Amino acid sequence: MLSSLAVALLLFSLLLNLYLGALVYAMTAGPAETVLREGVGIDPKHVAVLPVVGVIDEEMAWFCGEALRSLEKPGRLPDALILRVESGGGGVTASDRIWHELERFQERHPDLPVVASFGGVAASGGYYVAAGTDRIFIEPTGFTGSIGVIAQVPTLAGAMDKLGVDWVTLVADGSPRKDNANNLYRDWTEADRAVVATLIDDAYERFASVVVAGRPALDEDSVGGVADGSVFTSAAAVENGLVDEVGYLEDAIASVSTTLGVADAEEARVTILERGGGGLLGLLGARTGDPFAEASADFSSGRVAAADLRRLIESVGRLRIAYRMR
Repeated sequence: MLSSLAVALLLFSLLLNLYLGALVYAMTAGPAETVLREGVGIDPKHVAVLPVVGVIDEEMAWFCGEALRSLEKPGRLPDALILRVESGGGGVTASDRIWHELERFQERHPDLPVVASFGGVAASGGYYVAAGTDRIFIEPTGFTGSIGVIAQVPTLAGAMDKLGVDWVTLVADGSPRKDNANNLYRDWTEADRAVVATLIDDAYERFASVVVAGRPALDEDSVGGVADGSVFTSAAAVENGLVDEVGYLEDAIASVSTTLGVADAEEARVTILERGGGGLLGLLGARTGDPFAEASADFSSGRVAAADLRRLIESVGRLRIAYRMR
C-alpha cells in the first residue's frame, strides 16, 4: 500500500514539474540567440545581430518585434544592434511594422548604436526596414533601392469565359463602390485601377517620408531622384546617399565596436537572433504547417474539396500591395 502511494506521489510530482516547466517556458520562450563569437574578457561588449532574410511578411514582422523585446529582458540588452538585411522586400504593412518596432527600440535606448548591414540584396521593403538606422553598410556586390510600391492581382475573367461560367456579384445599394477592385471574376475597369492607384500612392508617400526621415543626405526635394523604383549598385547607393559605406558584416561589427570603445572587434561578443519555437507547442517540437504546401499535396493526391478550392482562389486573387522587388 505504501509503495503504491509512493509511486502515485512520484508520478504526480513528475507531472506537476512537467506542467510548471511548460508554463515557465510558455511565459519566457522567444527567439533563440546563438553565439557567433564569445568575445574576450569577463564582460565583453555585446553586439546582437537581427537578421531580416527572405520575404518580409507578417511572420517576419512578428519575429523582429519579439526579438527586439527579448533583448530588453533583464540581463540581455546588448551594447549595439546590427540589422542584417538580405531581402527584396515584401508586404507594405509588414515592412512598416518592422521599421516601427525598430524605431521604438531606438527611442527606448537612444544611446545604443543601431546600424544596418546589407547583403546581396536589400531592396524595396528590405531598404524600408533599415532606413531609420544610424548607419548603413552594403556589401560590394550588393544592390539596393527599388523604392516604390507595386500591386498585383489576377483576373479570372478569361478562365471563366472558357469554362462557360458566369460569376454574378451583388452589392448593397448603400455601397455601390464595393465591387471596385474587389472582383477577380471580370476584367478590370478604370474605376478599379483608380481605387488601387490611391492606395499605392499613399503607400509610396509613406515610403518616401520614411527615407527622408532616416537619411540625412536626402530631403523632400531630392528623394524623388532615388525613390523612382530604380535599383542601385553599392557604389551608386553610397554616392546618392541611400547608404553610408561599402562593407561586409564584419565591417559593421568593427564600426559599432569602435563606437563602443573596443579597439579590436574580435574582443566583442557577437550573437545572432534566430527564430525559435514558443510556448508548450514549441517545447514539444510542434510546427505550424504551410497551407500552400498542404494545398499542393491535396491537389497532387486529388483531395480537393470545393470549399478548399474556393479559399485557394480567393487567397491567390486577393489584392496585395507590396514594397517588393522581384
